Amino acid sequence: MSRLTHRAPVAVAIAVAIAVALALGAAATRAESPAAESAVAGGEMDSYSLGLSLGNQYRAGGLGQGPAFSLDALLRGIKDGVGGKAMSADERARAGAYLRAVSEALAERNKSEAQEFLVHNAKEKGVVTTGSGLEYRVLTPGVKDAATVGPTDHVTVQYRGRLLDGSEFDSSYSRGHPAQIAAANVIQGWREALALMSPGAKWRLFIPPELAYGAKPPTPAIPPNALLVFDVELLSIEPAGAAAAPGAH
Repeated sequence: MSRLTHRAPVAVAIAVAIAVALALGAAATRAESPAAESAVAGGEMDSYSLGLSLGNQYRAGGLGQGPAFSLDALLRGIKDGVGGKAMSADERARAGAYLRAVSEALAERNKSEAQEFLVHNAKEKGVVTTGSGLEYRVLTPGVKDAATVGPTDHVTVQYRGRLLDGSEFDSSYSRGHPAQIAAANVIQGWREALALMSPGAKWRLFIPPELAYGAKPPTPAIPPNALLVFDVELLSIEPAGAAAAPGAH
């Protein structure tokens, strides 16, 4: 999996707020001619769809589920900002502190949900728990007596990454071709699993936050302290030095 650029929460929030404001402005526009009225009606539907999408993103980001939150006040602030009201240093500081509190609350909730899931999952048939807390299930065994992945090897794999709710955040299958990666450059949960796998093996990994990205994921698609579920199929192993490093997970 390629490393994606991490976007600062405050910057993301500002961008989203601007988009919401533009949607509100479009919805508020009125015209007199039938053609213009039809266009406005379509614009309102588009604006609602955009607002619904942004609302879902807000919720996924933890807004409204942690610290006290007022949607009415949020919308008033957006309207004031679009209207030209300047943001004071105190208001900017409050916005930043609030977003940090939201992120921290979401991280704590995700960590708790991950721990609860792992406790129950460990009791499922076929699930193995390692000393580090990694859990995995062998879906297809690898080639018997074949070499496993060394710490400096490169591997060719097919994989699919999902969150606990089943939503997919990354997949080599979706890109239509296997990924070539350096074993040393993957998250800790992957490194541990690859060291136990031989070519032909397909495993399902249940990776705790501390063996994944923890509270600072590389992309907004992965929430802070998210437990990650990966289906990993090891196609081949290439010893280090046999070829140039193909890339990082």
